[in-house]
Amino acid sequence: MGRERKVRIAGFSEARIPSAVLGVDAVFEALEAAGICEYRACSSVDPDPHDLAWADAVMLVRGASPSEYRLMNEARRLGRRVATYMDDDLESVPGEARSGYFFTSATVRRLLGEILREADLVCTTREQLSAVLARRHRIQPRLLRQPRPTPLLARAEAKSAPAPSSARVRIGFLGSVDHATFLEELMRLPLTSLAHDFGDSIEFVFCGAVPGFARELNATAIPWQQDFADWRSCAADLQLDIGLAPLPVSPFHACKYWNKYLEYASLGIVGIYSAGSPNADAVRDGETGLVVPNHALAWSSALRRLIEDEDLRRRIREQASQDIEDRFSPAALGAAWQETLRPLLEHRAPAARASDVQLPRGTLRHLQDRVAIYGPARAAERAFHRFVLRR
Repeated sequence: MGRERKVRIAGFSEARIPSAVLGVDAVFEALEAAGICEYRACSSVDPDPHDLAWADAVMLVRGASPSEYRLMNEARRLGRRVATYMDDDLESVPGEARSGYFFTSATVRRLLGEILREADLVCTTREQLSAVLARRHRIQPRLLRQPRPTPLLARAEAKSAPAPSSARVRIGFLGSVDHATFLEELMRLPLTSLAHDFGDSIEFVFCGAVPGFARELNATAIPWQQDFADWRSCAADLQLDIGLAPLPVSPFHACKYWNKYLEYASLGIVGIYSAGSPNADAVRDGETGLVVPNHALAWSSALRRLIEDEDLRRRIREQASQDIEDRFSPAALGAAWQETLRPLLEHRAPAARASDVQLPRGTLRHLQDRVAIYGPARAAERAFHRFVLRR
């Protein structure tokens, strides 16, 4: 009797955002490398029927769009199992956030809820988010921890070498433009004070979110990179010594993952993290990072401590690098991933051909979906910016 083939998983997302690349692709690619499954990363904007016909199971990344809802229903009609992956409380996204215009849409909110309730498996990154979704939708999410980004070895080796005594300490923030307002509120006083006291011995970099006071600091400002590979390369090239990770304390932020700790540690950056934030739950204060309350004086004190103590920076950098390898590498998380994903990994779907797949596709269908999400005026405005102004 022939050996049973490996299970085939298709991961569908609208764009190659970190949630897709790190939260889903990296997980299944590691399982594929271990010989457990086969995996394809696919687009949910215009899904290819061949991908759905090939797959035994489908994983939606933040499934919420009309296209993803249709994809879920068609997958189940064809005997495929469907999971959806959530790394944020997307039903509570602030309206001012970059993704707010999407997730505050009545259409998206309705479809997101239906996908959560109807999917065969809901995966989240944290217990707090699982508890929120369980209460709200009467479901039982399972934990699927996001791994650390792949370490950049060349950078780690460069960081381990002694720095010239004249080298400036580079202090910066890496993150989306959503963080600019909170950076402005919390960090203006400590950073301008440091600039005055330390002068040319320090320098500042803001990559993504750029607060209004950046010009006063003569800081380097670098635009947000949508593509994750480009963002990762850009972040590594900055050679930051100290990374800022302030985060408001709120129910929405409490459901987030400790992405910033994993990102900074994987880049050899010593992070300072807000007390009460998810990052603080993963960090050992004084060993793998510094954890401080959201008060200007506390941040100023922590920054001064790291600027003046190069040995402390080195110890934290080395310990954080080892910590994320011990706890958040694919080797460390692999067994838990298999247990969480067992409903998908054990399933074999009936054979199907691309011609069996019934999914409306094409530019017109995509535009109709966007009108359903944003309304005619906003959809036209976004299409104009995307296809005309960006050329």
